[in-house]
Amino acid sequence: MSLENNSYPSLKKLQRVCLKQNIPFASYRLPLQQEIMTMVQYQTYPEKIDLLNQPEQKSGFIIAPFFRSTLHDSYILEPDNIFYSDLIDTEFIDLLSKSTELLFPEKSTGEKIITTSSEDFIHQVNEAKRAINKGEFFKVVLSKVRVETKSLDFDASTFFLQLCDKYPHAFVSLVQLPEVGCWVGATPEPLLIREDGNVKTVSLAGTQLATEAETDTYSWSEKEIEEQGIVTGYVEKTLKLLDIENYTLTGPENYRAANLIHLKTSFEFEESGNSNRLDDIIKALHPTPSVGGLPKDKARNFILKHEKHDRAYYTGFLGPLNMDNKSHLFVNLRCLQLFQKQFVLYSGAGITASSVAENEWEETENKMMTMMNVMQKS
Repeated sequence: MSLENNSYPSLKKLQRVCLKQNIPFASYRLPLQQEIMTMVQYQTYPEKIDLLNQPEQKSGFIIAPFFRSTLHDSYILEPDNIFYSDLIDTEFIDLLSKSTELLFPEKSTGEKIITTSSEDFIHQVNEAKRAINKGEFFKVVLSKVRVETKSLDFDASTFFLQLCDKYPHAFVSLVQLPEVGCWVGATPEPLLIREDGNVKTVSLAGTQLATEAETDTYSWSEKEIEEQGIVTGYVEKTLKLLDIENYTLTGPENYRAANLIHLKTSFEFEESGNSNRLDDIIKALHPTPSVGGLPKDKARNFILKHEKHDRAYYTGFLGPLNMDNKSHLFVNLRCLQLFQKQFVLYSGAGITASSVAENEWEETENKMMTMMNVMQKS
């Protein structure tokens, strides 16, 4: 039975109250799990968190931007209440709907965000290729945005449940914090998973549109293999610089995520000896070359100079941190940002010397369809 048909009345009611009153909350479902977790923080504001200052000492739901700036910082929602799936106290929801003790600021309208034109994106890709040929960097990930008007009957809670139903292999989330805004997504890419005494991360790159073919039958171009190799090499180098030598590497292998096929290499190592280094590992990995580029600083500077939109929390990361002694942090991909009357889709593509600009535009269109295929049915 699909999740939206199995109505989840209490969850929907709670999410709608939080959305209406701009109360901080995070609902999420881990890949290949049935249970939906919802954290609500209504008595205090979510805390700004410094990734340089031992996040392993914090517990809650973290969300971090692509690039820390005066406009965007990392925050952690430290819940006053945690609910499992639809086991939600209706008296609490009623109390929350009437509470005026803590007034949160109104959401931004998002009216200043402008859809990226194909001409602008193709020009940026060609500029990136010129910089690569000059030796400025090896790879850069360029993104674009698309602004759409919300239908009058759009319901974020129903949309979230539809994403859970359609994309069982993804990390699906609906998150709202006053300083962050409201984001919903179904991302395929873990940044860092810590559970059962092990730590896992992946390199994910290369993209093609899925068909009816078996996942392991897809072949890859030289450009896609090169792109995936760049990300994998970076993760390997990062682990070694952190003196993490005894890791297991699996892949590269084909990996299906929604309507797309990717190349994925997985890394896993024991937490023992690294239990107090979560902040070091996150710092070193984020942003990975799969969302920024390599070398990181030069690619990031190119992005900040050439992209006309603000990525905000797209290509940042989010997820539960140190909950039940586990952390599940995911790169914020295949997502959209919700505003009062519109929503903004984000997508990107990795650019290397062998990229074809028109093909990269098509890849970003395909990635946006992860959200639009569900949005059009909402």
